Amino acid sequence: MNDFEKMLEENTETGFYSKNQKIKGKVVKITDDKVFVDIGQKVEAVLQRNEAEDVKEGDEIEAVFTGKRDKDGYFILSRKGIISKEKLEKIKKAYENKEKVKATVLSKQDKGYTVLVEGFKSFMPMSESATKKDETLPEGFTFDAYIVKFEERGRFPNIVVSRKQVVEEEKEAEKEKILSLMKEGQKVKAKVVKVQENGAVFTIENVVYGFMPKSELSWDKSKKVEDVLKVGDEVEVVIKEIKDKKPILSLKLLEENPWDKLNLNVGDILEVKVVDINKGGIVVSLGSLEGFIPNSEISHFNYLTAKKKIKVGDIVKAKVFEIDKEKRKIKLSIKQTQENPIEKFLKENPIGSVVEAKVKDVKQKVAFVDLGDIEGLVKIQDATDSSSVKSMSSIFKEGKTYKFKVLGVEKDKVILGTKQLLEDAFKDFTSKYKVGDVVKVKVKKLIEKGAFVDMAEGIEGFIPVSEISKERINIPSDKLSLNQEVEAKIIKIDPENKKVTLSIKQIILDEERRQQEEERKRKEEEKRKAEEEAKKKLLEKLSKKEEKKEPQGEGLGTLGEILRKKLMEKEGK
Repeated sequence: MNDFEKMLEENTETGFYSKNQKIKGKVVKITDDKVFVDIGQKVEAVLQRNEAEDVKEGDEIEAVFTGKRDKDGYFILSRKGIISKEKLEKIKKAYENKEKVKATVLSKQDKGYTVLVEGFKSFMPMSESATKKDETLPEGFTFDAYIVKFEERGRFPNIVVSRKQVVEEEKEAEKEKILSLMKEGQKVKAKVVKVQENGAVFTIENVVYGFMPKSELSWDKSKKVEDVLKVGDEVEVVIKEIKDKKPILSLKLLEENPWDKLNLNVGDILEVKVVDINKGGIVVSLGSLEGFIPNSEISHFNYLTAKKKIKVGDIVKAKVFEIDKEKRKIKLSIKQTQENPIEKFLKENPIGSVVEAKVKDVKQKVAFVDLGDIEGLVKIQDATDSSSVKSMSSIFKEGKTYKFKVLGVEKDKVILGTKQLLEDAFKDFTSKYKVGDVVKVKVKKLIEKGAFVDMAEGIEGFIPVSEISKERINIPSDKLSLNQEVEAKIIKIDPENKKVTLSIKQIILDEERRQQEEERKRKEEEKRKAEEEAKKKLLEKLSKKEEKKEPQGEGLGTLGEILRKKLMEKEGK
């Protein structure tokens, strides 16, 4: 057969298909390296096995007719372009449906890895590689991944994949599997990965994370997490409960339960150590257990003040008043070991007695007095009867000490009064002194209108400016000074308002009147004596004249005799 005949035969045999035409055929035979396809010609077509790895005999496939024959005379088919397109479509579908794909590491770059996905070069950022800080994925490492970015760009699409999401899913699946096998009360091995003040974080089989609260560290609550556990420790723990797919772990449950051997009764009085002070009260140590002293049981009154005096580490005496084994709570009381401070105060200071104490707070209508562990209360109506006093600040000053009379008790306060002291003192004063008496006083305060003075029996008196001096003065300090002691005369006593008015001027005026009276009496005495002397001399003179005359017989007598007789009668009277 010449060359022309051969070319004619080839053209006849290939006349059904054109070069690079897509055709369909049926797989009739598969060998190690080839796939034979019936394409409707006298001679079967052949396809490389690596271009049809997933086909089997009887399958209909699509391929490109190359128009060439192999050495055995079979038509050669190719699926490379079709495979590339199919793989790209597969990648797109996997991206859209969030399906996993296989990826193989080609090389490591600065910011990630170059990987091969279905024959296409792709990129995996370091943040999506699920590797640890010093870990590197080797070349040729194949793994499952998700396509997180896909952009068609001709022959070189932009594909970004993530291994991290797959690893997280695998871990979650493994976690679910492990969690499904866990039971409350089960003992497991766990590794400490983090220690903090309120507890510790563990991993179980490096998949499941569990937490151990400080309360589950030990029955002995004085133990600290950092003293018992270190990062990296592998310890046996008990699963107390599983909460929101997180195991709550316990070491305490491996210890003997101190509640089972509790030797404590309600009413027991103990000396206990303070281990914590919180908003609600005081926590104390009871060996392996803890007890709680509520705020209301710290002190009979004013627990805040008593609480401030207590420090962590202090030893306090407390009485057990509640044991709840079911709730595992023990409550104690400090105040039940102490006498009620109000009752104690009233024993020492009965109603009607007088105490000295410091005013610690002054309000408009009341004042609070420091009585040690308790408070005293002075109401404005027990401080004064004066309707002109509108605020307690005009009577008391914070930080100053005053005398008070104990009047009674209201709730947690001792009721005190100062008005009653004034009434008692005024009563004593008026029993000893009256208007007109002169008393010694001490100047305590000077105002424009006069001077306030301290008198006997603790009574306060007032000297008006007009009664300070006989001379007219403008202000009291013209004549008086603070703490000066003077004598003053009581000129008015007002029992209703407990006021005493005094006068220095009246003493001066009294003294002047006294001196004037003495002068008048002296002058009268001198006049009387002069008159008597004159009379005496006249009598003597008359007597001498009569003696010189001779008697004249009986009769009325001489004028001298008559006069002398009258003078003597007058003298006799």
